[in-house]
Amino acid sequence: MLTGGILGYASLQSYLAPPDAQSLEFSITPVSTTAPPLMILPETELLPTDKTPTLTLQATVPTTQTPTPQATPTPTVTPLPSSTVDPMSLMPSRMVIPAIELDAPIIQVGWETQEINGQVVSNWTVPDTFAAGWHNNSALPGQVGNTVLNGHHNIYGEVFRDLEDLEAGDEIRIYAGETAYYYSVTARHILKEKGEPIEVRIENASWILPSQDERLTLVTCWPYTNNTHRLIIVATPTQPPPTTIPLLEE
Repeated sequence: MLTGGILGYASLQSYLAPPDAQSLEFSITPVSTTAPPLMILPETELLPTDKTPTLTLQATVPTTQTPTPQATPTPTVTPLPSSTVDPMSLMPSRMVIPAIELDAPIIQVGWETQEINGQVVSNWTVPDTFAAGWHNNSALPGQVGNTVLNGHHNIYGEVFRDLEDLEAGDEIRIYAGETAYYYSVTARHILKEKGEPIEVRIENASWILPSQDERLTLVTCWPYTNNTHRLIIVATPTQPPPTTIPLLEE
């Protein structure tokens, strides 16, 4: 269990787009309308003491809302399709982001429960190695829903160190077995979290909830030196690039 962490959150009226959270450079309009079960974001990673700031960026702080708390339910793993196909071939196993030269494995992660200020909450675990973590009750690649990946950005291999450099239109490839799924970045959000009240944390955590559309959500902390914010990258499916077929010589 890492230092820091966030609390569990309740159902929201607009659970995939906190109404007062604006993206820094570009945004999408989420389409979800139903209240999902309780989920939470991964914990905030430790702060390295031998690093210096590499950038400055104005982050968006969502306005505090006052949602009605719910009892903490037990998350359930998304059932795999019933078939003779190897289940492991359906789960995400590798991600490639050419714009930031990232090629990393994906491993399945779950959650741990703990009590904070008298409230039982769950914390998503984060891989302690150079790998992204697939939330094992989020959607499988290629299925309708929100496929959620977390990762550290300044410890344990720093798999998501350069995630902040992504721009609209950048390609993300997720592999499940030998199948590649293509996504295009459509939104980047940096949201204040450290020291914020539970209402703000609830809004921030809404980005990892289930959706009624097909999307990919990447979650890490920001900035590199103090982890006061959440960095959320949202991408939507796109067609794979065309394959060039060489002309045959006569």
